Amino acid sequence: MHAFVTGASGFIGRRLVQQLVRQGHRVTALLHRDAQELPTAVATVRSALEDGPGRLAEAMAGHDTVFHLAAQVSFDPRKLPELLRVNGEGTQAVLAAAREAGVARTVVVSSACTIGLSDRADRVLDEDVPFELRLETRNPYLQSKRVTEAYAVEAAQRGQWVTIVNPSTVFGPGDRSLNSGTLVRQVALSPAVPVPPGGSNVVDVDDVADGIVAASLRGQPGRRYILGGVNLRFREIVDRIAGVIGRRPILIPLPSAARYPMTLAAWLVQRVTGSRLITPQIINDTFAFKFYSSHRAEAELGWQAKRDFTATVAAAWEYYRHENLIALPGGVAA
Repeated sequence: MHAFVTGASGFIGRRLVQQLVRQGHRVTALLHRDAQELPTAVATVRSALEDGPGRLAEAMAGHDTVFHLAAQVSFDPRKLPELLRVNGEGTQAVLAAAREAGVARTVVVSSACTIGLSDRADRVLDEDVPFELRLETRNPYLQSKRVTEAYAVEAAQRGQWVTIVNPSTVFGPGDRSLNSGTLVRQVALSPAVPVPPGGSNVVDVDDVADGIVAASLRGQPGRRYILGGVNLRFREIVDRIAGVIGRRPILIPLPSAARYPMTLAAWLVQRVTGSRLITPQIINDTFAFKFYSSHRAEAELGWQAKRDFTATVAAAWEYYRHENLIALPGGVAA
């Protein structure tokens, strides 16, 4: 395989590139900032999705597979135009470039958030569940990813080989931006941790990389594949993290009635501080269940999440300690 990877400097992108190199594939990484933790064997191209399909097609020439991971993440409604431009129009440009360059296969990496949410733990969602359009109104990132997928499906319907993967909440080493690591930091540093009643599907970053590669080999054009691990309530997730770190903050169970007051408070905090971590969408979602089934990926891709979540958290914690990404009280690195 001669692979072209966009978003190669991101959390999942770096692990995917490392895995492809270990498997003996040739890799070119599209970068818009300095490469970190990429193997020296990787060729790099400096460009941005906004450069348009012509420039991207030149870079993709001679490659047989494109993995499109580049995206912007924000839950601020004021960023919606930018999200639609980068995630939506950027994907459209990547797909057009792949067609122009004669690339055989393209995998678009989306998110399981486009599948939806459930208000019940016993209602596990899959790719065939009808999407609730109301969810888009409060989540600009989700909206942009839905547009991303629409462009991918449209390209597949026109005969281009394009498939989509939808990772759930990803944990593991390499999370330099502390995406899922924000919860790890909260458990490590906070004397008390609020625990909402909802839950989430969690998956190891290397399992996700395995699934992305499997989709490029065995996926069907125009299909979506959830790449998920285990469904856990937030109390279980926090307990596992605390066990790995070796500390037990006070856990404060939140009643369902706290959902709307806390969502409103998060809206105020975001408006004042511009926080990307305390947002109405993030708070609201913790009272629901992001419980997903990966049966389609298991059946059609021959893929299955293999790594234990506790071991994944331990590997992530070791990474945060080694990279000094979480500062403990007194300025001592984790």
